Amino acid sequence: MRLNLSKSKVFLWSCILFIIGIAIASFLPTAWLKYDLWFFGVMAGLAVIIILYKIFRRDSALCCPYIFFVIFFILGIWRYAVSLPSDAPDKIWHYNNQNVEFIGVVNREPDARMYNTKLTVGAENLENGVPVRGNVLITTKLYPEYNYGDWLQIQCELEQPEMFNEFAYDRYLARHGVYSLCYYPALTPIPLSQGERGYFTYTAILDLKNKLKDSINYGLLEPEASLLQAIILGNKRGLTPEMINKFSQSGISHIVAISGMHIAIISVIIINVLLAIGLSRKWAFLFSSLSLLVYIILIGLPASAIRAGFMAFLAMLAIYLGRKSKITNSLLLAAVVLLLFNPRLLRDDIGFQLSFLAVLSIVYVKPIIDGWIKKIKFVETHCNASLPKGIIDIITVTLSAQVLTLPIIALNFHQVSIVSPLVNVLVLFLLPFIMVSGILAAVISVIFTELAWLFFAPAYLMLKYLLWIVDFSVKLPLAYLQVEYIWAGWIISFYLLVGYVIFRYNKQC
Repeated sequence: MRLNLSKSKVFLWSCILFIIGIAIASFLPTAWLKYDLWFFGVMAGLAVIIILYKIFRRDSALCCPYIFFVIFFILGIWRYAVSLPSDAPDKIWHYNNQNVEFIGVVNREPDARMYNTKLTVGAENLENGVPVRGNVLITTKLYPEYNYGDWLQIQCELEQPEMFNEFAYDRYLARHGVYSLCYYPALTPIPLSQGERGYFTYTAILDLKNKLKDSINYGLLEPEASLLQAIILGNKRGLTPEMINKFSQSGISHIVAISGMHIAIISVIIINVLLAIGLSRKWAFLFSSLSLLVYIILIGLPASAIRAGFMAFLAMLAIYLGRKSKITNSLLLAAVVLLLFNPRLLRDDIGFQLSFLAVLSIVYVKPIIDGWIKKIKFVETHCNASLPKGIIDIITVTLSAQVLTLPIIALNFHQVSIVSPLVNVLVLFLLPFIMVSGILAAVISVIFTELAWLFFAPAYLMLKYLLWIVDFSVKLPLAYLQVEYIWAGWIISFYLLVGYVIFRYNKQC
């Protein structure tokens, strides 16, 4: 039987099967994945079969695609298998449950919380000079402060991350390559010269970020200052648990985190607004892409923002190209590339899941919502005449991005906001203006500190409106539902239903 598939289809299914392979491997017992050499051997054997088939038979379309698909499926399993940590004396986690002394460097931006600071330290060597590698998550006091690039001598008892309160904390940390914990150790800074310190460029970016934080704190009162820092810098230290809970109940918790869903929505809104005011498609895409790059650099180049920015770029590319087939392949290729670097993202990184699904939803669900709006006579005769196209696009982008992400949010945060669509429509159109005015005010206020309150005035009014909408919405009857447990069958049924609607719509088009 001849299998007639275009190169695009072969590429598409190869990417899908690679992702499926990683997904299956992430649920397999670890003992089954220790034989990664066997997986590699099977792939090598199948590749030899394809090469021999091409040499001795010119018509390779008979079976090669099937073998090609199997190779990519096994490749997904193998890639996840080799990502599992190996227990060896040169790994810092080998010394878990022991009191050790080691030297390491702070290799990520310190995460200052309300009562403590989290430091991710890359181990370099033990006290006896034995080289070790691996990250340790250290919980220490707020003061003295430590910065990215600081070298420390650390003495503590290493602990292994474990699940607690049904939260897979061990898997959550494993996606960042962290397999050891250390609570309130004895820390001794190791002084280094500027030449030895290195990391100059990234340190300069983080210094700029800290100056912007100080500028916001000087120009705004609370809670607006903490809210603006969360929106534009991803710093949630000042947000109270009550405020975070309200944002979750109103369905807009994504705006106080540098998440893929947040960045994708904002990026698509910006490019649609630029198109609506008459900018050409090419220049709107270039300006939006440049703005996205500058923003990611400004917030300190965190890995989550880089992944989110990558996905957001693809969402804007979908609007620029207007070709769903091309953007689907690009989106899957992006997912494959990210999973090649870190296969644990697929199961254990909610941000990755929301990024991928939000962009997929914008690409495939937004046209359906646009089609439904055009069929509504009232909208066609009144709204289209009175509302600019950019505003309608903002509404449809906002609604569409939530469709495929809804089950993930309900499953992980145990809340489903009933008022979420309305609240998102009422506040998300302001986010680009809040971010632009907030960043400009923060930059200018670094120079003209005494007039900071004046520069922050527009952002303050918009933030005040946002907080009022959140407070009002959560007081409405049945504003949200608590979801203690979701049967997996309901989630599968939901995605099958949405997939069927998308399939029927594309078939009719």
